[in-house]
Amino acid sequence: MQGRRAIHANEIELYYEAFGSRTDPALLLVMGNSAPGLVWPDEFCAMLAATSLYVIRFDARDTGLSTYIDFDETPYTLDDLVEDAFALLDGIGLSKAHIVGLSQGGVIGYRMAIRRPQRLLSLTVMMSSADLRPKNDAFAGAAAREGELPRPSPNYVAKVVALNATAPTTIEEVARRFVENFRLAAGPRSPFDEAAWQALGHAFAQLPLSRNDGLGPALANNSNHALAQKLTSALTVEELSAIRVPVLLIQGSDDPIFPVEHARWSASVIPGAKLHIIDAMGHALDPAFFNSIVGTLNDFYG
Repeated sequence: MQGRRAIHANEIELYYEAFGSRTDPALLLVMGNSAPGLVWPDEFCAMLAATSLYVIRFDARDTGLSTYIDFDETPYTLDDLVEDAFALLDGIGLSKAHIVGLSQGGVIGYRMAIRRPQRLLSLTVMMSSADLRPKNDAFAGAAAREGELPRPSPNYVAKVVALNATAPTTIEEVARRFVENFRLAAGPRSPFDEAAWQALGHAFAQLPLSRNDGLGPALANNSNHALAQKLTSALTVEELSAIRVPVLLIQGSDDPIFPVEHARWSASVIPGAKLHIIDAMGHALDPAFFNSIVGTLNDFYG
């Protein structure tokens, strides 16, 4: 693994790390709502690099070591995160890359494929949906839309809201909150590697709190990324059906945030899209699923 590096683009700094050989095809990992690059675990990145890929993970704006934004002063949408991702590739000197997006990162991946398909070798969307409105509306308590895709269960939403009802005040509490959020997201049937998640939780807690600007980490529905989602128009059937890059969808059978119907719908709309459902997997990248995911990606890349 190379050490953390930064590129300056779009008036912000974006920090990234790379695994593997620069001579191999590039793979850009795009993490979900409010999660820094390290939530793609070292072991997972190393496994991908071992399949002859140059693997890049990065801190999106408002995560990790990258620039934090005053959203009231400078609001942005998910399309700005799309432009950040392309700017990162430019800064590294990469004209094309495989894109793998998880959760919100999958939506960014869709939008990358729509905006500049020539920059993508392929797109893999994991634990995600082309329509974030059912999730956002569920947390906002909004009425259901006609014909909408399934929402997170009310029980899951209630537990997440209760867990995050107050702001953490210590590094230990930030770490605990991180682990418990992912424990809920993993779902009831998923393995949960306690040691691995505790290590990630403590790493997550340390990164932003080591900054000198007084900004601590914010998770999911309490974050600037959640605000950006609400300012971003939903993807349309016409946009999705116009995607022409190779697309793979990897979804857990037990995802409590985006039930499997979300991936089935996207696969039915995007021409040639492949769908791989992993039994018992929820909405957390647990080590128990690394081999299955890496093997599926390796087969997809051929």
